[in-house]
Amino acid sequence: MSEKKSREEFKAKLEFMVSTIRKQITDGEIPIGEYLPSENILTKSFDLSKNSVRKGLEELVKEGLIVKKSRIGNLVVSNKPYDQVILRVGYYPSLLTDAKFQTLVRCFEETYSHIKVQTIPLPYDHYQKTVYDFFQNDMIDVVSINYNDYVGFQGNEEMMFEALEKDPKIYSFLEEPFESKENQELVFVKPFVFSPIVLCYNQEHFMKKNIAFPDSGWKWKQALETANLLLTNNQDSQHCGLYFHPLSMNRWPIFLLQNGVQFERYENGELAFSSSKLTESMNLLRDLFDRQGILQAFLSDSDRDAEKLFLEERVSMIVASYFSLNEIKEHSIPYDIAPLPYIKDAKTMLLIIGFSINKHSTKKDAAKKFVEFMGLPSTQEIIRKETLSIPSVKEIAEKTGGESVFKPSRYHLFREIIPSYSLYTDLGLTGTVLSEVRNELRIYLSDLMDDKILHQRIKAILTKSKSNEKGVSMIENNSSKK
Repeated sequence: MSEKKSREEFKAKLEFMVSTIRKQITDGEIPIGEYLPSENILTKSFDLSKNSVRKGLEELVKEGLIVKKSRIGNLVVSNKPYDQVILRVGYYPSLLTDAKFQTLVRCFEETYSHIKVQTIPLPYDHYQKTVYDFFQNDMIDVVSINYNDYVGFQGNEEMMFEALEKDPKIYSFLEEPFESKENQELVFVKPFVFSPIVLCYNQEHFMKKNIAFPDSGWKWKQALETANLLLTNNQDSQHCGLYFHPLSMNRWPIFLLQNGVQFERYENGELAFSSSKLTESMNLLRDLFDRQGILQAFLSDSDRDAEKLFLEERVSMIVASYFSLNEIKEHSIPYDIAPLPYIKDAKTMLLIIGFSINKHSTKKDAAKKFVEFMGLPSTQEIIRKETLSIPSVKEIAEKTGGESVFKPSRYHLFREIIPSYSLYTDLGLTGTVLSEVRNELRIYLSDLMDDKILHQRIKAILTKSKSNEKGVSMIENNSSKK
């Protein structure tokens, strides 16, 4: 057994002992005035050494629940810990639906009765600036953070976030993007939930047209042909075969990734990229909407518009994440998922949400307990059973049984397509630059710009970005969390 694993098992046993005794006291199982079982009994009950048991009991002493009576034992003197800690946790509002966040917070408070969690919703816009200000003014101790937002702090991770040990229970590909450059055994974000981008489709629409369901061999050309078949003889002019929010930072970069677009900067600062591949990718993106005749009718402001159209059965296929499937879970639409269609390379975007600790927090011990609790198998099991989001702990994510929500037959597709997972930074661009490129794409999709002008304007953006690469990159965009 490795030394690291041994330490983790010891820590888990000790934490279990402390939380068990604490709960017995606060629930009245061991009333005030009675003594705890002897240290010898506790040693055997929790499979710990005497020194470890004493260390755990010291924590209960600090909380004011017990006092040590020399040569007698440990007397219960209170069932309410004093010096209650108020832990301030910032969270994405989407986690309320996508991860049962309120339920998890209540479970944490029940386990650690001396810690009260104050939850603070974080904005999707201007995330970096908000968190930076909160951290600097000691207004927040823990934050939920996704990869897109994390990259906005690139170069300042060491100063902003507390380094945490990697967790062998978590998928390694979720931790790698958050590794410390100084020590690859440490991360600045503890992964919590994740999702690839997939294709979600209405099974009934396919069966009515006698069309085979999507499979892993689909390219976008076949997806578009199928979308048009689904529209054949459809009298509803407000129906479309395939839809997604084209300007989402978690959607349109996928077309560049799948087509092998790569932005590289030479030593002299000059940028190199394939204009033909870029144009081909953008043309396909526009064709998906133009050829269905839906650009003006359905061009939306957010990913939620796609889910809304899907629930209204006005669209047969949407590009979605497992997070966004939580919008569908309460409805009876017969749906399933499939790998995302591709251009040349079968790639999709990986979305990761985790927790980070303010390096300058005055409540770091409580903050670490909270982050560790969110990664416990018992906590992750709640997410698995009650949502469609994918837990970060491998053992839990791949379990089946006991779910309280309907899960599509191909729910575990995420395991099959792990080699296709990509991050937007694989393109070689920062989030700030991608946001500027997206603004040009908005004009392009509106047919107000041709291919040549698009290429020229993107090249100008990339050239200008050279002088803005230092310092914290504040991503000022409506980066979708879904």
